[in-house]
Amino acid sequence: MLAILFWVAIVGSCLAVEIHTNAFIAVFIGFGAAISFVLSLTGLPFIFQAFAWLGISTLSLLFLRPFAIRKFHRRPYEINMSLPTHTAMSDMRGYVELSVGDANHPGRVKIQGESWKAVTDWPAELPDGTAVIVRKAYGTTLWVDPV
Repeated sequence: MLAILFWVAIVGSCLAVEIHTNAFIAVFIGFGAAISFVLSLTGLPFIFQAFAWLGISTLSLLFLRPFAIRKFHRRPYEINMSLPTHTAMSDMRGYVELSVGDANHPGRVKIQGESWKAVTDWPAELPDGTAVIVRKAYGTTLWVDPV
């Protein structure tokens, strides 16, 4: 009975620690303790349960943790501006309101009466009044080319 309480305490502690951190370490130690809890219900000796806990925890940390980190630690808010895409704005036409340059020198374009932040891959800066066409976008930034 004491072993059962021990494993329940370990699992609970690991869950509490994992809630306060997102290192994905305590969850795998708790996983090993949960398996040992099941083994304690079968009446196996505590020393066997303890070795099973250490082995399962170690193996899950080595083999499952990398997959968990890749799956749950993605940063969707990080913007990769080198991968703009075609959107509903693609192929729309407008004109330059404020000179448009590269990503370090954005400008503004007016398309269908709305002003948008814009950049260009064109080698030269596009001056005010230039007719442009939208080629791709990322968020609210448009990539434009002269018509």
